[in-house]
Amino acid sequence: MTHPERSVGGEAEKTLPNRVVEHFLTRIFTGELAAGSKLPPDRELAGQLGVDRTSLRMAMQQLSRMGLVRAVRGSGVHVLDYREHAGLDFLAAIFALPDVSLGGAFLLQALDDWIDVMPVIVGRALARATRDEHRLLDALLEKQLELLAKSKAVAEVVALELDLQDDITRLLGNTTLMLLRNSSRPLRRKLVALYFEETSVRDHVEAQRALLAGARRGTPDAEQLAENYRQYLRLKTEPLRRRLQTLPVNPAIVSRRRRKF
Repeated sequence: MTHPERSVGGEAEKTLPNRVVEHFLTRIFTGELAAGSKLPPDRELAGQLGVDRTSLRMAMQQLSRMGLVRAVRGSGVHVLDYREHAGLDFLAAIFALPDVSLGGAFLLQALDDWIDVMPVIVGRALARATRDEHRLLDALLEKQLELLAKSKAVAEVVALELDLQDDITRLLGNTTLMLLRNSSRPLRRKLVALYFEETSVRDHVEAQRALLAGARRGTPDAEQLAENYRQYLRLKTEPLRRRLQTLPVNPAIVSRRRRKF
């Protein structure tokens, strides 16, 4: 990953309702629209945004499906707590917002989740992988080393790291994990890129090759392999953790472009 992850396609390619949805996603995630807030009536809100009421209603329907707002008869539209009501589609949409910094607290939580969850996936997947699957994973690691030897952009090495994570997750055949993998790819790209800025990338790749070689030999078993990898990540990501602790804690809008719907 090179730095913040954003949506593919330009602003002009998005429909008006989708641009309105992004506007509210940004305000909800950064806390500008707090849980429990009541939105103005349709006509007033459409006038404030400079959009037609049909597009606004379409946007509100999408936000409602994402678990971000709820229309209450006789009371209007209220903002919900996304932590309590939203799902993977909200997560994916947040990572695509062009003007939002995720905040240090969010990134630290994501780092902790990575350290807790990824070793379990790695341990179980490598324990059940075939020799051919091990060879394919090793080929990705070898390609990373080749790129590093040629002083290629680290972004290419990061992309291969994500491919490695994706392929390992795919080995488990768990649909929920695969959906989470897809939604979290931009976030994982950001974390890996930041991690690679704080560590020796070559050492990291070599350590993962050693882990893979041990899995091929069947030593240690899946549980111990997972624990070894977790301890490795905790140690190696400590500089990244210190860096994330210096960032502003809360999500924020980093570019106040004039919104043109």
